[in-house]
Amino acid sequence: MVFLLVLCLAMLISCRNQHTSRWPLLARLSDWAFSADPHQKAHIWRFMVGVTNCTAGVLALNYGAARGVVNPLDAQQLTLCALAALVGIFTIYRTGLNKSLSDPSMIEANMVVCVVFLGWGYVIGGPGRGIALMLLFIILMFGMFTVTSRQLVHACTLAGAVFAGAFGMVAHEERAVTHMAELQWVHFGVLLVILISLSMLGHQLSLMRARSTERKTELIAALAKLQGQAIRDELTGLFNRRHMLALLDTERTRADRSGRSCCVCMLDLDFFKHVNDEHGHAVGDEVLRSTAQVITAGLRNADQVARWGGEEFLIMFPDTDCHSARLVLERIRQALSRTEVSPTVPGLRVTFSSGITCYATGELMSETVDRADQALYRAKAAGRNRTERLDKGGEDELQQALVR
Repeated sequence: MVFLLVLCLAMLISCRNQHTSRWPLLARLSDWAFSADPHQKAHIWRFMVGVTNCTAGVLALNYGAARGVVNPLDAQQLTLCALAALVGIFTIYRTGLNKSLSDPSMIEANMVVCVVFLGWGYVIGGPGRGIALMLLFIILMFGMFTVTSRQLVHACTLAGAVFAGAFGMVAHEERAVTHMAELQWVHFGVLLVILISLSMLGHQLSLMRARSTERKTELIAALAKLQGQAIRDELTGLFNRRHMLALLDTERTRADRSGRSCCVCMLDLDFFKHVNDEHGHAVGDEVLRSTAQVITAGLRNADQVARWGGEEFLIMFPDTDCHSARLVLERIRQALSRTEVSPTVPGLRVTFSSGITCYATGELMSETVDRADQALYRAKAAGRNRTERLDKGGEDELQQALVR
């Protein structure tokens, strides 16, 4: 019954979020009894696995006492001490005192307690003392997957020392039994081989975990790099056209819902072809990178800029009217005029023309972008190095002016 109770407690601790909607009462009971902190609950769950094994050993010992093959007083003393130790460790977990320790899981400390009690149980266990060795191997095997290789070596070393003493005590107390001393030496030799093997396996497992963690870190970094490449322009580091289209659609939804204004600007470097023809494409790339840096530095946190194609850039100004956006563009224009845009050609300066428009509620963002592009064309036709604004409904006037 005690064994089943411990199993039920372990199952209760393992109640996770996916069960909450199905059994909310059970989840609340688990949080009340074992802490709502998932990390603490995980520590207690591992502790309860050890408690289950210890309970099996204590029950076997008391069964032996009931059958007359184990000294009842010895069994009672071990049982009471084990119960006190388990209650004490659980109290440390439940009160959160373990959080201030260097190892909040206290796995190594728990293994030390288990090894000591198993050695004690081996000494007084009589014919059933082999159960202590079986439980020792189970606990060490479980620890191999939850502790570091150094902690496992410490636990194995302690187990070797404790059981060496236990074997010696059994050999001395039962020296009248034929070959008992030799049998204990055999047990000790086999135990040493097993402990050394467990330490080596634990070291290999630790190396595998380290390699797995390293590869996971590398994979996360590679995925982040791929995601960055998927949304970034390789030359300038700005958002690319595809990602900006997604941002524009998101902003369109937000603007329609909130009713706030949004401005879009199309910006194009003046006479960029002359830069490439006169100084080469390497210098042209330097100019594009420098211009991207100047634009980014001049924008506000909420503004977004993308390389739209070639020497064209598209800027989105959320929650901004055209007048405010135009002031930002003029600050960028002044900053660019003071910037040496090419380390290769120190005296090189560039200017830009830009067209700006406000998003009209209900229209497609492609229509807004087209209108900004038409405003850019007007700025170039008016002499470049300037910003022109075109509102919705002004496209027809522009077309008529172009025809004339």
